[in-house]
Amino acid sequence: MIDLYTIDDTVLNQTMRLLKREAMSRGWRATLPSPSSIHIFLVRSDGKKIHSYGPVPPTTSFAAAHTSTNKYVSYQQIKEADIPQLATTTVRNDNMQAGVDFLNLHKMVVVKPVDGAHGNGITVGVKNQQMLEKAVDYALSSSNARYSVLLQQQYPHKKLYDLRILCIDYQFVAAIYRVPAAVIGDGKHTIEELILAENQGDARGVAYMSELATIDLDLSRTYLKETINNIPVQDEIVEVLGIANYGAGGQTIDATDSIPVWLRELAELASKKLELPMAGIDFLSCAPPKSTSTKAELDAVFIEANKAPSLAIHVQPTHGTSRDVVKAYFDYLAKM
Repeated sequence: MIDLYTIDDTVLNQTMRLLKREAMSRGWRATLPSPSSIHIFLVRSDGKKIHSYGPVPPTTSFAAAHTSTNKYVSYQQIKEADIPQLATTTVRNDNMQAGVDFLNLHKMVVVKPVDGAHGNGITVGVKNQQMLEKAVDYALSSSNARYSVLLQQQYPHKKLYDLRILCIDYQFVAAIYRVPAAVIGDGKHTIEELILAENQGDARGVAYMSELATIDLDLSRTYLKETINNIPVQDEIVEVLGIANYGAGGQTIDATDSIPVWLRELAELASKKLELPMAGIDFLSCAPPKSTSTKAELDAVFIEANKAPSLAIHVQPTHGTSRDVVKAYFDYLAKM
């Protein structure tokens, strides 16, 4: 085993660096089997041993972890809890008719891997069979599933906000909302040139290792198509990806104080229903959240749950107040 405190921070991802600092501040022993591992073997000050898988506590069962990985199983469980969500189904690549029927019913759908993460393999705005077949192949290329992908009704509002609500010990702790990667026009350069310039900035780098992730140019070309060669006017903000995931180059805005009580309770209910004591619960809303927002004003729907949510996005949001969620996590480990 390797002493975590002897490992240089540059080897660790953002969340692991934060876990290292918190364990050190508490005087807990922490070891890893290898420098790149996220298996942390902790020994508390009272001698109790705890095995944490990054931010996943030992109280997360294998079954619950597997459920959160399979988005369709999660959908079925959340459906039982009567939490609002979009119509969802699965389709096999050797039986596209079911997918076509679902598309005809909802007019526009999102296609994603059943077991995807970090925004990989997702296609939004699918509105015909040709796009559907291409999106299914793309989703399967980012999935461990051999045949089946997830189809979800596209959120019907023109403007959407991607909310991540963090629950620890089944209780609301913090929240952010994520905005898709974007560039700012200067009236001189094409969108593609602006993306290349943005990626050269000091803040951009490897996802979850750097302050911001590099914007994937190939995905931007797929999303923007020929408009990637347009020259936006001075100060025009252009979204260059159809997903708001931080790992795909998006930014984060702290929203902890803006989540209304009823939405906090829905997130807590989802974490309990999915049996995830550490959970990143994702919702879409049609407006930025306010503490006074009503259900009708936000029209919030559950999208998915993450069993191993990034803690760094709450400690180090691109904009807004830092939240000490790592302390909250260790407080939970301390009372186990």
